[in-house]
Amino acid sequence: MAEFVTLEVHTNPWDAHITRGLLESEGIPVLLQNEHQVWANWPFSLALGGVQVQVPASSLPRAQAVLARRNSGEYQQEVFDQPIAARCEACGGARFARDVNWPQVALALVTLCWSSVIFPPRRGPMKCMDCGTPAGET
Repeated sequence: MAEFVTLEVHTNPWDAHITRGLLESEGIPVLLQNEHQVWANWPFSLALGGVQVQVPASSLPRAQAVLARRNSGEYQQEVFDQPIAARCEACGGARFARDVNWPQVALALVTLCWSSVIFPPRRGPMKCMDCGTPAGET
Protein backbone atom coordinates (compact mmCIF):
# COMPACT_ATOMS: atom_id res chain seq x y z
CA MET A 1 0.00 0.00 0.00
CA ALA A 2 1.35 3.41 -0.98
CA GLU A 3 2.22 6.00 1.65
CA PHE A 4 0.26 9.22 1.18
CA VAL A 5 1.76 12.61 2.01
CA THR A 6 0.01 15.96 2.42
CA LEU A 7 0.44 18.20 -0.60
CA GLU A 8 -1.86 21.12 0.30
CA VAL A 9 -4.20 22.14 3.10
CA HIS A 10 -7.45 24.06 2.47
CA THR A 11 -9.82 25.60 4.99
CA ASN A 12 -12.86 24.64 2.91
CA PRO A 13 -13.77 21.44 1.05
CA TRP A 14 -14.61 23.24 -2.22
CA ASP A 15 -11.04 24.34 -2.85
CA ALA A 16 -9.79 20.89 -1.88
CA HIS A 17 -12.15 19.27 -4.41
CA ILE A 18 -11.00 21.62 -7.16
CA THR A 19 -7.38 20.68 -6.43
CA ARG A 20 -8.34 17.00 -6.29
CA GLY A 21 -10.10 17.22 -9.67
CA LEU A 22 -7.09 18.88 -11.28
CA LEU A 23 -4.66 16.27 -9.94
CA GLU A 24 -6.93 13.36 -10.89
CA SER A 25 -7.29 14.78 -14.41
CA GLU A 26 -3.50 14.49 -14.65
CA GLY A 27 -3.65 10.84 -13.53
CA ILE A 28 -2.50 11.38 -9.94
CA PRO A 29 -4.51 9.55 -7.23
CA VAL A 30 -5.71 11.82 -4.42
CA LEU A 31 -7.16 11.41 -0.92
CA LEU A 32 -8.92 14.16 1.03
CA GLN A 33 -8.45 13.93 4.79
CA ASN A 34 -10.90 15.55 7.28
CA GLU A 35 -13.26 16.47 4.46
CA HIS A 36 -16.39 14.99 6.03
CA GLN A 37 -15.64 16.40 9.49
CA VAL A 38 -15.30 19.89 7.98
CA TRP A 39 -18.59 19.48 6.04
CA ALA A 40 -20.33 18.36 9.24
CA ASN A 41 -18.94 21.03 11.54
CA TRP A 42 -17.38 24.02 9.80
CA PRO A 43 -15.80 25.64 12.90
CA PHE A 44 -13.66 22.53 13.41
CA SER A 45 -11.86 23.19 10.13
CA LEU A 46 -8.97 25.05 11.68
CA ALA A 47 -8.86 22.78 14.75
CA LEU A 48 -8.52 19.72 12.52
CA GLY A 49 -5.89 21.37 10.36
CA GLY A 50 -8.21 21.96 7.40
CA VAL A 51 -8.94 19.61 4.53
CA GLN A 52 -5.68 17.92 3.58
CA VAL A 53 -5.04 17.02 -0.06
CA GLN A 54 -2.85 13.91 0.00
CA VAL A 55 -1.04 12.13 -2.84
CA PRO A 56 1.18 9.02 -2.92
CA ALA A 57 4.76 9.84 -1.96
CA SER A 58 5.91 8.47 -5.32
CA SER A 59 3.68 11.01 -7.15
CA LEU A 60 4.67 14.02 -5.04
CA PRO A 61 7.11 15.63 -7.53
CA ARG A 62 4.61 15.28 -10.39
CA ALA A 63 1.79 16.69 -8.25
CA GLN A 64 3.94 19.64 -7.20
CA ALA A 65 4.69 20.35 -10.86
CA VAL A 66 0.95 20.33 -11.70
CA LEU A 67 0.21 22.74 -8.86
CA ALA A 68 3.09 24.99 -9.94
CA ARG A 69 1.51 25.14 -13.43
CA ARG A 70 -1.85 25.97 -11.83
CA ASN A 71 -0.35 28.70 -9.63
CA SER A 72 1.48 30.27 -12.58
CA GLY A 73 -1.83 30.63 -14.48
CA GLU A 74 -0.93 28.20 -17.27
CA TYR A 75 -4.23 26.30 -17.08
CA GLN A 76 -6.22 29.53 -17.02
CA GLN A 77 -4.53 30.70 -20.20
CA GLU A 78 -5.40 27.39 -21.91
CA VAL A 79 -9.08 28.00 -21.15
CA PHE A 80 -8.95 31.49 -22.66
CA ASP A 81 -7.11 30.24 -25.76
CA GLN A 82 -9.89 27.76 -26.67
CA PRO A 83 -12.14 28.90 -29.54
CA ILE A 84 -15.87 29.35 -29.07
CA ALA A 85 -17.38 25.91 -29.69
CA ALA A 86 -20.88 26.80 -30.91
CA ARG A 87 -21.40 28.70 -34.16
CA CYS A 88 -24.54 29.11 -36.22
CA GLU A 89 -24.28 26.97 -39.33
CA ALA A 90 -26.28 29.46 -41.41
CA CYS A 91 -24.58 32.77 -40.60
CA GLY A 92 -21.60 31.90 -38.35
CA GLY A 93 -22.98 33.88 -35.37
CA ALA A 94 -21.99 32.92 -31.84
CA ARG A 95 -24.91 34.43 -29.89
CA PHE A 96 -27.72 32.01 -28.99
CA ALA A 97 -30.95 32.32 -26.99
CA ARG A 98 -33.80 29.99 -26.10
CA ASP A 99 -37.26 30.31 -27.61
CA VAL A 100 -39.98 30.84 -25.01
CA ASN A 101 -42.78 28.28 -25.22
CA TRP A 102 -45.66 30.60 -24.26
CA PRO A 103 -48.41 27.93 -24.17
CA GLN A 104 -46.39 25.95 -21.62
CA VAL A 105 -45.71 29.11 -19.57
CA ALA A 106 -49.45 29.85 -19.52
CA LEU A 107 -50.19 26.26 -18.51
CA ALA A 108 -47.65 26.50 -15.68
CA LEU A 109 -49.29 29.68 -14.38
CA VAL A 110 -52.80 28.20 -14.58
CA THR A 111 -51.57 25.10 -12.78
CA LEU A 112 -50.00 27.26 -10.07
CA CYS A 113 -53.20 29.23 -9.53
CA TRP A 114 -55.37 26.12 -9.57
CA SER A 115 -53.40 23.70 -7.40
CA SER A 116 -50.56 25.69 -5.81
CA VAL A 117 -48.15 23.31 -7.52
CA ILE A 118 -46.11 24.47 -10.46
CA PHE A 119 -44.81 22.28 -13.22
CA PRO A 120 -42.09 24.31 -14.93
CA PRO A 121 -42.35 24.54 -18.71
CA ARG A 122 -39.77 22.81 -20.86
CA ARG A 123 -37.13 25.05 -22.30
CA GLY A 124 -37.39 25.75 -26.01
CA PRO A 125 -34.68 24.97 -28.54
CA MET A 126 -31.63 27.21 -28.90
CA LYS A 127 -31.67 29.60 -31.85
CA CYS A 128 -29.17 32.00 -33.35
CA MET A 129 -29.81 35.58 -32.21
CA ASP A 130 -28.32 36.99 -35.42
CA CYS A 131 -30.35 35.14 -38.07
CA GLY A 132 -32.98 33.18 -36.09
CA THR A 133 -31.92 29.75 -37.33
CA PRO A 134 -32.54 26.97 -34.78
CA ALA A 135 -29.32 25.39 -33.51
CA GLY A 136 -28.37 22.23 -35.39
CA GLU A 137 -30.17 23.21 -38.60
CA THR A 138 -28.62 24.59 -41.78
